[in-house]
Amino acid sequence: MREMYRFPALVLIGLLAASPGDFAGEQAAYPTKFSPALAARGDVRQALAYVDRQFDAQVEEWIRITEIPGTSGHEQERAEYVKAELVKLDFTPETDEIGNVWVRRKGTGGGPTVVFGAHMDTVHPLDTPLTVRRDADGTLHAPGIFDNTASVANQLQALRAMREAKIETKGDLIFLFTVQEEVGLKGMYHWIETHPGVAEMLVGVDGGLGSVSYGALGIYWSRMKFSAEGAHTNNSRGQPNPVRAAAQCITGIYTVPLPRADDPVPAIYNVGGMLSGGNVVNAIPREVTFTVDLRTVDAELLQQLDAAIVAKCEAAGTEHRVTFVREWIQKSEAGGRPEQLTEQRAHPIVQTAIDVLRFLDVTLPAGREAIPSGSTDANVGVVMKIPAISVGRSRGGDQHTLQEWADIASAKIGAQQLVLLAVALAEPSGS
Repeated sequence: MREMYRFPALVLIGLLAASPGDFAGEQAAYPTKFSPALAARGDVRQALAYVDRQFDAQVEEWIRITEIPGTSGHEQERAEYVKAELVKLDFTPETDEIGNVWVRRKGTGGGPTVVFGAHMDTVHPLDTPLTVRRDADGTLHAPGIFDNTASVANQLQALRAMREAKIETKGDLIFLFTVQEEVGLKGMYHWIETHPGVAEMLVGVDGGLGSVSYGALGIYWSRMKFSAEGAHTNNSRGQPNPVRAAAQCITGIYTVPLPRADDPVPAIYNVGGMLSGGNVVNAIPREVTFTVDLRTVDAELLQQLDAAIVAKCEAAGTEHRVTFVREWIQKSEAGGRPEQLTEQRAHPIVQTAIDVLRFLDVTLPAGREAIPSGSTDANVGVVMKIPAISVGRSRGGDQHTLQEWADIASAKIGAQQLVLLAVALAEPSGS
């Protein structure tokens, strides 16, 4: 039975009445840029109230975006919708050659530039049925409803709320809607590389509402390809055989040792998630391929395991006299082990996000309020040494499946979280 998440109703008056002493008692010994005094400002209260008041419209937009196809590399229709909504807010959206969309909300000066990023793409093919079902238990059901259209709707609503409340920040706020996140964070990598030095902090809006991620899970996706001339079965004895090479390689990979499953810094690989080769029964195929999915946050271990896996394939290719080629599908680098991320954890961006969530009455798992891993657009910032975190958009589950679902009420907190984070990190003007 699916676990349901329930949130207490957000009563702004009660939350804003919390005393600094009450709030401080929950804080860890890390610097933060958030305080209840910031949330008690008239403009911030007005923005939070806007999200509360307009939540039904936010949900309708969330549904509308979900029902627009958006497979990685084919986000154009969703991008056009986002641009049209940004124009209504008096922005002139910018785009690039791969399809990213963004706007810059100018600050008054003297504060950092903070980038918020939500990806528009989904893993589901363009012909996937996307009609959203709304159940009486307060959930929405459709492919992509949790990952990641909730984030796109949250960012648009946060922008509307800040505009309605006439919020001004010292630093610039860039709201970025990326493409091709699901196939290697390509949109975010492209944007950061073509805008060097712009982002002083980066917030990826992705994942379940709860713990804050400040690390980066390294993910290497490879296609291992073995090829030879092929031969009819009658003439196959002693001939180079890509199947035998691939089989030996797969067996060999599973002898590459991994850290224990309960190791504080684990690693894992999956071999053969996709396999292909041959099209007739009575012949040696000319080509055989299989995929490898390798993951760990330890950058050095990632390189070591990858080298060991490739060596197994090279050896098999040599022994069976076939050509071996490794093709990259995705290459997202690792951020580092927890002990290598102490400076990142100590940056105010992390504790600020935690404190915002606590203020909004989100229960965080004790001891895991901040996680030194992650698999979102924020990974790009972590790897490039930009202070970066990822924060959740809503509660939900079964992402990347046809059974994907999301809790409706939690998306309100997701949007209000973005308002508070934006004001805290970019610093309120006139304070």
